[in-house]
Amino acid sequence: MFFALTYFDWIVDDLYIYFRYASNFANGKGIVFNDGDHVEGISGLLWMFVLSLYSYSGLSPEFSAKLTGLLSVIFQIFIIFRICLKFKFDLNAFGTCALMLFNLPFIIWSVSGFEIMLYMSIQILIFYLILNSDTIKINPFILSLLIFLVTISRPEGILFSVCYLFFVFTVSGDKSYTLKVSSVYFITLSGLLLFRYFYFGDLLPNTYYAKIGHSIFGSYELKSYKNGLFYLKDFFLHNIQFIPLIILIPVSFKFLKKNKFFIFTLTVVLLQFGFVIFAGGDWMVQYRFIVPAIPYLSVLTFVCLRYLKEKYNFNRYSTALTSVFFIILMTISYISEDKSVIKKETVMWNRLKEITPELKKIIPSGSVVANGSSGIIPFYLDDVRFIDLVGLTDRHIAKNGYRHGSWFEKSLPEYVYALNPDWIVMWKKKDSNGVFTFKDASPCYNDMAMDPEFQKYVIVNSYDLYEDVIIELYRIKQLSN
Repeated sequence: MFFALTYFDWIVDDLYIYFRYASNFANGKGIVFNDGDHVEGISGLLWMFVLSLYSYSGLSPEFSAKLTGLLSVIFQIFIIFRICLKFKFDLNAFGTCALMLFNLPFIIWSVSGFEIMLYMSIQILIFYLILNSDTIKINPFILSLLIFLVTISRPEGILFSVCYLFFVFTVSGDKSYTLKVSSVYFITLSGLLLFRYFYFGDLLPNTYYAKIGHSIFGSYELKSYKNGLFYLKDFFLHNIQFIPLIILIPVSFKFLKKNKFFIFTLTVVLLQFGFVIFAGGDWMVQYRFIVPAIPYLSVLTFVCLRYLKEKYNFNRYSTALTSVFFIILMTISYISEDKSVIKKETVMWNRLKEITPELKKIIPSGSVVANGSSGIIPFYLDDVRFIDLVGLTDRHIAKNGYRHGSWFEKSLPEYVYALNPDWIVMWKKKDSNGVFTFKDASPCYNDMAMDPEFQKYVIVNSYDLYEDVIIELYRIKQLSN
């Protein structure tokens, strides 16, 4: 954890969307990005409420979010180790925890400040409680509440909630207990859906429409699924410590298919992979959407190894050598991984934080600003109204915008210009010829620049964020006059 905090001074722009929501909620404005505009532009309501507590207490949101993520990691280690001891992993308990912890995706996202680590902690706790439900049954109300928290932690959480309800019955074998847990869960779920419908005007978060929001079948959908499969392939190629599992599962499945622990763990992994394929992967670095599966991949690896140990009567020395083998794989994986993208994001987003005071001086309070990266700048310019060019916090763009091919972000320039923004923040990136262009930064900026309405705006200033990235601030010509 010390290594993660000191080596990776990493932030992501989207985290500051949470911070703006949390600040508004703590100040009594409701769950809003812009005052009076009820749009669920975040992926986890639970994390927003947690961050609101920090904001209300006057604590640094970034430090508090990162620290909570790391404390969640400690909790995960504790639970995973308990699971290993319950199923007599012996020395492999250490190997399981090491395999879970020491890979770049897990390290990076443990200090990201996002909801992901809290989400994983609740999931792993439920996993552990269900595994013990054949002998010790936790209060059904408490278990239902925990399962509900998974639902409001991430949009895909509802898939896992239903999975947990199924395994409550499978593992415990108690119909009455399962009915109690399920009944309380679906009552709370109904309450959530009613709240979403009457407060946000929708049953799904706006981020679903902005980031995924596609049908089941079609040309775009097939391309998206293909991207999801390649996303999974790349994860394994860049995290070679999990490649042996691809061989171990087929070898072990015939003998472990009636093992409830094995089937439960495998189901959780396959659900996460299914979501990744449906979502078409993710644009953020280091396989964010696969990170929740890493603890279960680690457990599965050593479940299969334990089976092979018993089948072929491996001794303790063989077990120790196996752990050393995986440590070598983890080391090779980590050392060989390209970290330049993380370095770039660290420098770029911290640089953006540095220039926000100047933007705050230039852009007057009460202005309307169109902006594509809707986290850091809106958080620090809290008295300004923002139009999110890609629709994360804008309902109309999220539902009616278009994409370029399988590009994740949406675009709808005619709608943005119809809202008459006073200012526009545009990004540019160097192309292969060393020229800064809107197109290479994102299709949405190119769409904005190609629209005739863009001629009504004049550039005010330009800021270097990285050697190949700049942002430009434009204002409408009436303001400049």
